[in-house]
Amino acid sequence: MPTGNENDKSLEAIDWDEFHPTSSYDVYVPRTPPRKKWSIVLGILLYLVGQFSVSLFLPPLLIRAGVISSSEVLSTASGMITAATFWLLIVADIVSVVLIVALVLSFYKEKLSSLGLTTKKLPKALLYGVVGFVVALILADIAAYPIEQHFGVDPTQQALSQSATVSGLLPLVLLSGVIIAPIAEEIVFRGYLYKAFRDRFKPWYAIVMSAALFSAIHLEPLAAVPLFVIGVVLAYVYEKTDNLMAPIALHMLNNAVAFLVVALIFMR
Repeated sequence: MPTGNENDKSLEAIDWDEFHPTSSYDVYVPRTPPRKKWSIVLGILLYLVGQFSVSLFLPPLLIRAGVISSSEVLSTASGMITAATFWLLIVADIVSVVLIVALVLSFYKEKLSSLGLTTKKLPKALLYGVVGFVVALILADIAAYPIEQHFGVDPTQQALSQSATVSGLLPLVLLSGVIIAPIAEEIVFRGYLYKAFRDRFKPWYAIVMSAALFSAIHLEPLAAVPLFVIGVVLAYVYEKTDNLMAPIALHMLNNAVAFLVVALIFMR
C-alpha cells in the first residue's frame, strides 16, 4: 500500500502538458497546475469590477465633457442602443480583459498561453469553431423557439440587433458585438473562468458550471436558456482544442449571424 509521501511524489511527476483526466487517481487531478482556490471568485469579481466601474464612472465624465447630454442616452429603454452605449460596452470589455490578463500575468505568474492564446493546432481550432457554430446555432434555436413563442425576443438582444439597421451604426455594432465582445468574453469566460472551474471539477461539470455563469452574468432572462446552450458548446470546443481561437471563431460567427437575422427582420 503506497504511503502519503509516495502519492505526493507521483503527483509531482505528472507531465502537466500530457496529462488527461482519465487517470487511476482517487482524487481528480486537473491537466495543468491549478491556480489558488479563490481563482473563480477573483475572476468573477474582476470581470464585474471592469464592467460596472465603466458603467458607473464613465457616463458622468462624458456628460461633463459634453459628449452626451445625460445618462438616459445610454439607456436601452427606447428599444434602441446609441453609439455612446456601444462605445461604453467596448471600453468595459477592454477594461475587464486588462484586469483578467493582469491577474494571470502578475498574480498567478502565468503566461498568456494559459488563457488559451496560442497558435498551436490553429486549423483544428478554427474547424472546431465553425462546426461548433453550426451545432450551437441549431441547438440554441431549438431552445429559444418555445420561449420566443410565449414571451417574445429578449429586449436587450432585440435592441442590439435592431441597432444594426440604424444608418451609421452598423460599423460600431460589428466592432462591438462581432469583434470586441467575442474576444473579450472568451478570454474571460473560457480562457480564465473555464480553467478555474476545470482546475477543481471534471470536464463536464466545468462545462456546465461555466455555461451557467456565462448565461447568468448576461442578465437577459428570456435569452438565458439559449445563452446557456451556446456556453456549453463554447466550453466544449475549448476543452477539445485547448485553443481559444475555437470558441472565439464560434462566438464571432454566432453574433454576426444573430445581428444579421434580426436586422433583416426589422428591415422588412
